[in-house]
Amino acid sequence: MIADNAVIFKWSLYSIAVIFCMAIQGMFLHRIYIWGVIPFLYPVLAAVPATYEEPASATVFALGLGIVCDLLLPEAFPCFYTILFPVTGLAASLLSRLFPAGIFCSYIVSVTAFLLHGVLHCFILWSQGGGGLTWKLGMFLTLREFLITVPVLAPLVTILFHAVAVRTHADEPRNW
Repeated sequence: MIADNAVIFKWSLYSIAVIFCMAIQGMFLHRIYIWGVIPFLYPVLAAVPATYEEPASATVFALGLGIVCDLLLPEAFPCFYTILFPVTGLAASLLSRLFPAGIFCSYIVSVTAFLLHGVLHCFILWSQGGGGLTWKLGMFLTLREFLITVPVLAPLVTILFHAVAVRTHADEPRNW
C-alpha cells in the first residue's frame, strides 16, 4: 500500500498523461481523415491505464475520464462516456490479469474498448428508431475507427502510461 501523497502523485501523473493525449487528439488527430473517419483515441485512454491498476481504481479513473469526455465531446445520448468508460476500465483491468500489461495487452483491451463503444453506440441509435441498418453501419464505423487508431496509437499510449506506471509503482511488486 502506498502513502496518500504517493497516491495523489500517481493519479496526477495519469491525469497529466491523459490531458496530453487529449490535447494531441484535439490539436492534431482531428485533422486527419482516413476512410472518412478520424483517429479516436478516447476509448484507448480509458482502457490502457486500467491495465496497470486494480479493478476498483481503474474503474474510478475511467469514470472520471468519462465525465470529462461527456463534458467536452458532443454525443447523441447524455452520459454516454460516463456509462461506457467505467465498464471499459473494469474490463481492461480484469483482462490485464490474464495478459501482462504491455503492447499485446493494450491491443486486446483496445479491441474490447472499441467493441463496447460500438455496441453501446449502435444500441442507443437503434433504440431511438434507427432500424436494423444502424447496427451494420455503426459497427463498420467502429471498425474503421479502430483500424486507423489502434495499430499506430495504442503502442504510443502504452509507452506513455507504462512510463507513468513504472514511476509510480517503483516500490510495489509488479505483475506486468
